[in-house]
Amino acid sequence: MTGAFSPEHALPHPYVFADSGRRERDRLQLLARLTDPAHQRALRAGGLRAGLRCLELGSGTGTIAAWMADQVGPRGHVLATDINLSFLSDLRRPNLSVRELDVLTDELPRGAFDLVTCRALLHHLPRPESVVERLAKALRPNGVLVLMEPDAGAAVFGGPEHQRFWSAWCRWGQGAGIDFRLGHKLPRIVRRAGLDLGDVTMEVPFYSGGSPWGELYRSTVRAAGPGLSSWIGPDPVAEFESLTAPDSHPMCSFGWVTVCGRAASGTKAVRAR
Repeated sequence: MTGAFSPEHALPHPYVFADSGRRERDRLQLLARLTDPAHQRALRAGGLRAGLRCLELGSGTGTIAAWMADQVGPRGHVLATDINLSFLSDLRRPNLSVRELDVLTDELPRGAFDLVTCRALLHHLPRPESVVERLAKALRPNGVLVLMEPDAGAAVFGGPEHQRFWSAWCRWGQGAGIDFRLGHKLPRIVRRAGLDLGDVTMEVPFYSGGSPWGELYRSTVRAAGPGLSSWIGPDPVAEFESLTAPDSHPMCSFGWVTVCGRAASGTKAVRAR
């Protein structure tokens, strides 16, 4: 691919992975199992408690939305949203609603939520800065925004082949409209949305062949489809498996960054000037 990629030229719905089917459900369930603990810690640190009204964007298989509904109790409410509700049909809680929503085009109610969160969503979207601004405006006074996104910029640790593989992966992502190095940019984006910056953390999981994180990344490489071949080689899955043989040393490729931002008390969130 030649020329610079501009996110404004991305497709309206740039999610390039398969968004339905058992294989994708399994991948998203594994992602949830591995990232839910850090996400839950960030939500607790942000003040999740009984009685809050919460919104989750890109709810996937619904594990975080269901957990939040348990935390806010009968006096609170959780709205779980996704552009595709295929994996949310079994989500049942008396204080939980499910709605189809495209965060790029659909309206969000202003000043309606005590807590808004999303995970592994923004790096798929063109102009995540504008999306975060819209999420900030959906917060009530003193409301909290909790974001969790990957970052492969400073977290790749392994041999030269491993470095080359994930560098090529990130270049492919850029061409497909995916910013796999978004995580470290989140604090600046949150501040520019007019929110007070709170906790910022990054967890960097190591993996090897046969480990849960290794299986998640293998399944994600497989889900990327044939377009990845021109960047990595004719069989990207086999290439990844060669790097994660059972006797290989533990390595890492992505850090997972969580950021908490809070709207000003007594005023709705506005863009920082």
